[in-house]
Amino acid sequence: MKNQERFAELFTDYLEGELDDAGLTELRELLASDETLLRSAADLYQTHHLLGMVVDGSRTRKEKFVRETLSRLPVDSGNFVSQVMADIDQISEDSQVVRHTIKPQSNMVSENSRLEKRKLHRGLIATALIAVLALSVYSIRSNKNTGLAEKVSNPSIEDVTLSEARFAHLAHAKFFGELLPPVNSALAFGRDYVLMSGLVEIEFPAGASAILEGPAVFRVLTDECLALDVGRCSVHAPDGAEGFRIETPVTSVVDRGTRFAINVSETSETEVQVIEGAADVYQKPDRPTDQIEFKQESQQKFQVRMTSNQGQTFTHVGKFSADAVPFNSSAYHSQLPDRVISYQTTKDASGKAEMLISVKLQRDGRIFDIPVEDLIPIEVISFTGHPGHAHIATKGDLPSHRCETSSDYSLLTGVINPDGSREPLKSDPVLNNTGDSADSITPGMAIRFQSPVMNMPGPDIVFFDLQTLGNPPDGDAFHVSPLKFKEGLKSHTICIYDLTLESPAALELQRFQIHIFEEHVKSLEMLETASCASRFAGTKFRGLAVGIDLSDLGYENGESVDGLFIQDAKDDGHNVDPVFIGGLPSQLEV
Repeated sequence: MKNQERFAELFTDYLEGELDDAGLTELRELLASDETLLRSAADLYQTHHLLGMVVDGSRTRKEKFVRETLSRLPVDSGNFVSQVMADIDQISEDSQVVRHTIKPQSNMVSENSRLEKRKLHRGLIATALIAVLALSVYSIRSNKNTGLAEKVSNPSIEDVTLSEARFAHLAHAKFFGELLPPVNSALAFGRDYVLMSGLVEIEFPAGASAILEGPAVFRVLTDECLALDVGRCSVHAPDGAEGFRIETPVTSVVDRGTRFAINVSETSETEVQVIEGAADVYQKPDRPTDQIEFKQESQQKFQVRMTSNQGQTFTHVGKFSADAVPFNSSAYHSQLPDRVISYQTTKDASGKAEMLISVKLQRDGRIFDIPVEDLIPIEVISFTGHPGHAHIATKGDLPSHRCETSSDYSLLTGVINPDGSREPLKSDPVLNNTGDSADSITPGMAIRFQSPVMNMPGPDIVFFDLQTLGNPPDGDAFHVSPLKFKEGLKSHTICIYDLTLESPAALELQRFQIHIFEEHVKSLEMLETASCASRFAGTKFRGLAVGIDLSDLGYENGESVDGLFIQDAKDDGHNVDPVFIGGLPSQLEV
């Protein structure tokens, strides 16, 4: 127990931002010697991050420590968060009382207030540590004595009952401790889902749908009921789905034919905004409604009917209360953002992808499946690369015209690893074809569409990138800029792809060859003629994808664009590898 106590002390200081270098070294040594503590550290960091309790995580040494810890942690899909939240519930309530009773003086929090909050914060962390350690020790003992620990923490399909609620859509979603669920997969009854970021849409069998925005903790209670512990949720219950309800820690919100939005804070305060129709809000019973049948209003302690364009907050600190708040229609998500949803390819005997067949995307709120033949191809018209990098990807030997690899439909071929800049362009790039010397050419890659691309609502261009499993899971960041700047135009930086390494729709690619240049490629002519060494790419790659909206560059709706300039964002040691870029036609058929 001595190691656990010392770990609790050191890790509490770490979360408080007070751990010095010597303490960090000692903490690393403890984690290296005990896998139980390693699991505890990773779980605690993730949980406190979700609840907003980690202080100043921007320092390099802290981020490095977290990455080291998480990289050594085995995958665990258990319901850890809900267990810890239950253990710290009482201290959370005490914290609420302090926040409400301590009044600032002269816009400054008194020293006693700071000490009291600090005491509560450290108590909260300590309680969570104790809970985690208890769970870890119990898991190990169970594994030794009964062999059931793996079954408890990683329930198999036989251990859960699947609901008829399904994940209909996901956008930039990240879940705690697990990969993204496939689209149209069923949710398990009673299982905690911890959405760290992004949005997911869940469809229920009677027709109701809920869009959840991370961070959020939720679970399906019945085929007509969703529990929301923390986070934001937008509900649409059309005709036939009346009676669908959302359970929060302090309320039951029952649809009466409506659209409404719910926001549950970390202190359980629940804000309800009714956009259209009506909703009944009930006080939560004293015992958990997860385990009891919902009772009608005659048996509730409190009930209020809300109608269109109304907003209210509901709290339970000592007593239940409801207060009117300004109506906010922007709290409601009617749909997920426009994006690339998936794509189809040819596949080899092992199921690995190569030639693009079609792209499914949402544009202006509607979903389209676009054959690759309808996309507008590009050609590379200017290029500079990183010294000592591979700049051509092929299925086999180099073609006679190397840049043509960017104009075909293959996700294995292209002009890759263009140079870049930390700062995006603010003026016209200097291209290879301007007659300037090679040293004056703007770092990056210029592309020209074979016919102009028209700016329409939603994505106008699809961009595919090679990404190995060891690279940033969100994709390699890049800047996209106009070839000719004018008033109102600007560069746009893409940091997160629509289909990331964690997306089930990002397909594993077949093996391909890369061609590495010893010389620093400073021009398109060098790219075509300089000698290079060829070898197969040695690791597994997936095809990531993102939609580019020309409106983000300042183009007007209906304006045509002949080409763009692509630069790596130089935000890390990894470089963008575009293998297919295609413009969308202005007219699409559903």
